[in-house]
Amino acid sequence: MASVFIAADLPQCHAGDTKCMPEVIEKIISGHPKGHAGLSIPPLEPLRINTIDIIQGAESPINIDLHFKNLDMHGISKAKVTKVIGFEEDILNSKYEIFAKLPLVTIQGDYKINGRVLVLPIQGVGKSTLTFENVEIVFKYKPRIIVKNGKEYIQTEKFKLEFETAKFSLHFSNLFNGDKALGDNMNTFLNENWHDILDELKPSITSALEQILETIINRIFAKVPYKELYIH
Repeated sequence: MASVFIAADLPQCHAGDTKCMPEVIEKIISGHPKGHAGLSIPPLEPLRINTIDIIQGAESPINIDLHFKNLDMHGISKAKVTKVIGFEEDILNSKYEIFAKLPLVTIQGDYKINGRVLVLPIQGVGKSTLTFENVEIVFKYKPRIIVKNGKEYIQTEKFKLEFETAKFSLHFSNLFNGDKALGDNMNTFLNENWHDILDELKPSITSALEQILETIINRIFAKVPYKELYIH
């Protein structure tokens, strides 16, 4: 792998070098868990998610109003980038796809829920923990060019994230106004039916992560002119 560090402290590869790119991307993620002011990277361990709102209608088997806030996501810095596609010199006609694996991701924070899950009513306000094991993630985007001070920079559009997990578990504290028996039974029920629960939660979780990751990537791109991204 041929990579160097440029002035902005961003490692480089030759355009289209799909062996170098995963190592470089991984180095950026794992090398700055507390953030990087020069590249406008926020702290990644934990990564703060302000809110996730999930509102499912009566036609859904999971008919709930579920609101998360003040969430901390742990595990991103352990990502293993397994493959990239594209990243060619002809930026506007290249693909941009990144594949990664994360052994364990947890999201912890405040929640408020009211509604019905499958056949059971649910209600509570308190602390929550969502846990994802052996996560496979892919994100793709299309590039566009912006010009600042006579130099060209990349920004993303049509940013899309997808993920799968081998196991999902969750825990809500203080369900049913602190009734321990009801709360324990509901948490057990939710985890026994995690596939159905995740199917309903995934679109909103994905949307929140798309917004956060796209913002981070665009901040990095906005710091380094396009011509300085690759080794020439």
